[in-house]
Amino acid sequence: MITKECVVMIPFPAHERAVKLRNIMAEQGLDFCLLSSPENMEYFSGFQAITYTRPIRLVVTGDCTHLIVPALEEEHATLDSTVVDHLHIYYEHPPKAQENPGAFAILKNILSEKANAAVGVEAGSLSLAQAQMLESWGCRLKDISALLVRMRAIKDEYEKDCIREAGRLCSYAMGVSLEHARPGISELEFEQYGTTALYNLISGDDYPYVFSSPTCFTPSGIKRTNMPHVFSGLRQFQDGDMVIHVRKPAINGYHGELERTFFVGHPNEKAKRAFSAMVEAQMTVLDAIRPGVTGGEMDALARKVLNKYGYGEYAIHRVGHGQGLGRHEEPFLIYDSNLVLEENMVFTVEPGIYIPDVGGFRHSDTLIITRDGYENTTPFKRLPEELTFA
Repeated sequence: MITKECVVMIPFPAHERAVKLRNIMAEQGLDFCLLSSPENMEYFSGFQAITYTRPIRLVVTGDCTHLIVPALEEEHATLDSTVVDHLHIYYEHPPKAQENPGAFAILKNILSEKANAAVGVEAGSLSLAQAQMLESWGCRLKDISALLVRMRAIKDEYEKDCIREAGRLCSYAMGVSLEHARPGISELEFEQYGTTALYNLISGDDYPYVFSSPTCFTPSGIKRTNMPHVFSGLRQFQDGDMVIHVRKPAINGYHGELERTFFVGHPNEKAKRAFSAMVEAQMTVLDAIRPGVTGGEMDALARKVLNKYGYGEYAIHRVGHGQGLGRHEEPFLIYDSNLVLEENMVFTVEPGIYIPDVGGFRHSDTLIITRDGYENTTPFKRLPEELTFA
């Protein structure tokens, strides 16, 4: 049983990350870096809004950072968790909106400090209209998305600390909910036991982290487990059901992920065979994953096992994904990946199979790649005999 602990959080490494980004800017000949995706803005500033329907932008220059936010986020952006040099506020209500520049007028003023500026952008997050707007101001745009992915793929100590804590909460809440696995309980009722226990665990002034997402879902039965991503509902567990329980809490924005398939009552032989094949596929990858292997090789290992049992056509997704500020983030463990895994990368390993008229089966663990293997941040029982409940 995990107990409430007084732990000390590693400080947010804003300076170190800014230095790395400025090195990229210098190598690419950039005057500014304009970040518009919520995850990358949070990565470099610590600022995390709940909604981004209003423009929020982070500009990094050779010596400072500028965060542009709407007035309703002003107080939020002044918290200690946000680390920027200059905070710019725009308004949506008169008379202030009429008397002060809007979001893009502020942005133009910043970028106009240098004529014909070279600006690094994220092509996948910048709309065509906004790209054309920037070019009309005389900016020369260069996509640096791949460089940012590469930078974020190698986790620093702060990130690993957050992911470990998220994993700790995953395992704790999973265990509490499984104590209540039985026929007749609904998906929502089942998962609320773990969620309530988790909230009780982290409540109090001495908990140093920000708990920023309680995400979990629990599809049950043949039809619902064959849909990999479906919200929990009022369906009640029935004798013989397979259930996939997913826990993805976030700490300071960083997600853990623990998923376990379990049985309620007395499963049939087809379901038990599929469950065992899935576990073997996951454990085969866990035995092999380390620095120097490729993402494609890990995907192929899992598929080799599933093909042996005749389930290859039902393995319809990649074997794993990057984990961090994004619930799913690059890079991926997928069939066509030549990515060579390195120390301090973080991945889930989750070979899943979804078999018509039998059901869906998937375990997932979150791993930090170490010098000679990995650290499992979500250690939890995984064998059929450990995960069958009357």
